[in-house]
Amino acid sequence: MRILPSLFIASSLAFGAPLALADDIVIAPEIGVQFHDEVKVKKYKSHKWDGDVKVGVVVPAEVEVYDVPETVVVKTPKLKGHKYVYLNDRVYVVDSSRKVVAVVN
Repeated sequence: MRILPSLFIASSLAFGAPLALADDIVIAPEIGVQFHDEVKVKKYKSHKWDGDVKVGVVVPAEVEVYDVPETVVVKTPKLKGHKYVYLNDRVYVVDSSRKVVAVVN
């Protein structure tokens, strides 16, 4: 009878731990406005992409990535080491594997 509780605990650790350890990046609205302003000042061209862009999607290699502006990193330290892409007139934060980890609104 001890096997069932052990399986329950093991399965909850296996499936629950990755969710609990997920590094969610939340960008405050005022930081989002500042981020967009920085992109517009740099006059980067927005890439057009027909794919569905959302958190978890890997951006293709032909899309150029840029460093997150230092002024934004200072206010949102979780963005340090991340890059961003400018697709369909929207800004998306990506990790080192080019996976979208946040949408800047």
